[in-house]
Amino acid sequence: MQAKVYLKDYIKKTEPILNSFFKGQEKEASKISPITVEMTRIYRNFMGGKNIRGALTKLGYECFGGGNEKAILKTSLMVEIAHSFLLIHDDIMDKDILRRGEPTIHLQYEDIHQKRNFKREGSHYGLSMAIDMGDIGMILSHLLLVDSDFSDEIKTRVLKCFDKQILMTAFGQALDLTYEASQQLSEKDIFQIHHYKTANYTITGPLQYGALFAGASEKEIKKIEKYGLPVGIAFQLRDDELGLFADEKTLGKPIGSDVKENKNTILHLKALESAKGEDKDFIKYAYGNRKLTKKELKRVREITQKTGALDYSQKMARRLVERGKKYIPQITTNLEHQDTLSKMADFMIERES
Repeated sequence: MQAKVYLKDYIKKTEPILNSFFKGQEKEASKISPITVEMTRIYRNFMGGKNIRGALTKLGYECFGGGNEKAILKTSLMVEIAHSFLLIHDDIMDKDILRRGEPTIHLQYEDIHQKRNFKREGSHYGLSMAIDMGDIGMILSHLLLVDSDFSDEIKTRVLKCFDKQILMTAFGQALDLTYEASQQLSEKDIFQIHHYKTANYTITGPLQYGALFAGASEKEIKKIEKYGLPVGIAFQLRDDELGLFADEKTLGKPIGSDVKENKNTILHLKALESAKGEDKDFIKYAYGNRKLTKKELKRVREITQKTGALDYSQKMARRLVERGKKYIPQITTNLEHQDTLSKMADFMIERES
C-alpha cells in the first residue's frame, strides 16, 4: 500500500478515537478548574501532522500477525500523544515560534498571559506552562496504554520498550544541544545524534511496540532495528533538507531555524568542508546567527547546493533507505506488508513536509 494512503486511512480511523479519549480527559479536568480543561483542549488541538509513528505501530502489529484492529488503533495513539509532548519541549529548546503553521505552545500561553493581564512575566509564564503541558502529555500516553485491551504482560513489555526509547530520545536531544557549541563535529557524531534523537523513536520504536502488542519475542523485535535505524536516520536527513529548502507554508514552521540555532547537520558539515574563501567565511558567519536575514539565508542555500552538500545528503539518505529495505523480509513474509514497509521507507525521504 502507498504510504500516503496508509497514513490517511490511519488518521481517518483514529481521529474519532482520539477525540473520545480527550473528551474523557476534559471531563476529569473539569473537576479541577477551567484552566485544566483549557490545557486539555490546547493539547488536543496541538496534535496533528502525518501520524507516522502511530501508523507504524499499527503496521508493526500487522506484520507480526496482530488481528485486533480496534485495540491497536486506540493503543497506538499513545505514540502520537508522546510525540506531541516531545515537540512541545523541542520547540522550547529550539526557540521555535511555529509548529504546523500555528504558534508553538509556549507562545500560545504567552499570548494567553497578555490577553488576561496576568501579573507574572509573560515569556516565563509561556515557557512554564509549555513544560507542564509536555509533562502532562507523557502521562496521558501512559494512561492510554494502561487502559488498553491488551494483557498486563504485553502492556508491561511495551511500556518497558516505550520508556527506553523516550529515554534514548532525551539523551539524543542532550547530545544535539551540547554539540551545538562544538565546532569540530564529524559525520559520525552527527549520525550518533540522529540515531538516538530521531531514528529510534520515529521508526524502530513504533514498529517494535506494534510487534510487542502482537506477541513478538525479543529476538524478533531486534530484527526491526536493521530496518528502522537506517530508515530513521534517512528521515532526519530529509528533515534537515526540508528545514533549509522547503516552502515555509508547506512545512508549517520557520525555514532556516537549524542555521540560526547552529544545528549540526550533514548539510552544515559538508558545506563547511567544501566551501572556499568568502563562501566558507559566510557559512561560519551564518550558522548560529539568530538575526540572519532572508537574503542571507538564501545565500546559505546557494552555497549548500554549490558545494554539493545537498546532493551528498540526498544520496546518503537514499543509500540508507535502500540498506534498511534489504531487511524487510526478516520482519515479515507477508508480501503486502513488505510492500507497505518498502513504500514507507521511500516516503521518509520523498515527503515535502
